[in-house]
Amino acid sequence: MILDIHEKFRPLYVPMRYKVFWGGRNGMKTWSFSEALVIIASQETRRIICGRQYMNTIEDSVKPAIENQIARLGLEDEFDIQETKIIQKITGSSFRFKGLERNLMSIKGWEDVDIFWGEEGHTITQKAFDLLTKTIRKAGSELWFSFNRHRITDPIDRRFLAAGADTSNAIVQKVGWRDNPHLSDEQKAERIHDLKYNSDRYAHIWEGEPEPDEGKSKVLPYEQLLKAVDAHKTLNYQPQGMNHAGLDVADEGNDTNAWAKRKMALLMDVKEWKAKYLHITANKAALLCDQNNIMRMYYDAGGLGAGIKSDFARINANPQNGWSPNIGRFIPFHFGGAVRGPDKYYIKHKGKDGIKISNKDFFSKVNAQAWWNLKLRLENTLKVLDGEKINLDKCFFLSGKLDNLENVLLELSQCVYDDSTGKIKIDKAPEGRPSPNLADSIVLSFAHDIRKGLKSN
Repeated sequence: MILDIHEKFRPLYVPMRYKVFWGGRNGMKTWSFSEALVIIASQETRRIICGRQYMNTIEDSVKPAIENQIARLGLEDEFDIQETKIIQKITGSSFRFKGLERNLMSIKGWEDVDIFWGEEGHTITQKAFDLLTKTIRKAGSELWFSFNRHRITDPIDRRFLAAGADTSNAIVQKVGWRDNPHLSDEQKAERIHDLKYNSDRYAHIWEGEPEPDEGKSKVLPYEQLLKAVDAHKTLNYQPQGMNHAGLDVADEGNDTNAWAKRKMALLMDVKEWKAKYLHITANKAALLCDQNNIMRMYYDAGGLGAGIKSDFARINANPQNGWSPNIGRFIPFHFGGAVRGPDKYYIKHKGKDGIKISNKDFFSKVNAQAWWNLKLRLENTLKVLDGEKINLDKCFFLSGKLDNLENVLLELSQCVYDDSTGKIKIDKAPEGRPSPNLADSIVLSFAHDIRKGLKSN
């Protein structure tokens, strides 16, 4: 068998206590680590644990990557692939797959381990890292870590990448997309897309730089939103179809209700008001819907909003049977609920090595999905302004006539996201800022988009 091992990954075959490979997206880290471990396990007896901080099921592990390399190298007859482990029949090497979060104390029983591979090394906690280095001390034992760099405060980052870090017994190698000779056309297009439309995150995603703002980035950057104001006029976009609305119900205290109206891709109106009782809020929102010919209105059904459903049902209800025409018109939406269309693919690239990521693996909750929907729409707007041909109904435009335009822009741009755990998480009120009621109502007005599961454009 002739192997074409990339020069940057040849150190994996050289004995060393720590092997730390980091960088940005598509750097072949998982692919090369799994290849190296299959080859090493086939040459000599090695007890190998492949772990990550968070692993709910065996499908979350790197077991599929190991299996793919066994098949690619034509070694299926030499390996016994079981449900939770893999055995090399000739050498007796073994692969086990563990989640550290739920099995932390079991690390103390790993004295027999020859190689530990920590995938997504940036998520490994200090306590887990200390236990690993203390327990896995067998002569010649090694600890391998692969990760896309996130925060400079991550334990793995502080230990190996900080200025003055002791790397005398470590191979520390940066790898990235430039080192990947198998980069597909789809992956190349993704990189160019991020370079143009996700510039604040590009250096982190693709070049392996630390996360800006300690791991959090804007969902809707202010500068990009400005470009969407009255962009429909520039593009001669005249929306057709139904009017939709969103209602963010005020919580207690000084919070306000917010209501937004949109026609297709154009945000046309945003209003806010205070009301002491939920039935007043319900009647006000219903009146606005009547006046603006709203076909559907999604409302926040979390917190106090959970109690407004009965108020909507009483509006114009039949006194004899209690039926209300608003039952199908006013639709509850739980920001804290589960991801919509969980098993549908958010990203799906064709081909043997195509990328497939489901909605449930990309988003943490439906609130992240809803905000991300608006992000995708805004990206489409920027693409069209750059000359790309995209259905304008899939964009996001803001009317320059909004009375509270500046407040709308500020609230929309305050939301940040964090994907350091592998799933998009949303923080609508970072650093203790007030809840963005106007922005939430806008996001709710577009909630119909994700009824069947969001997909990447």
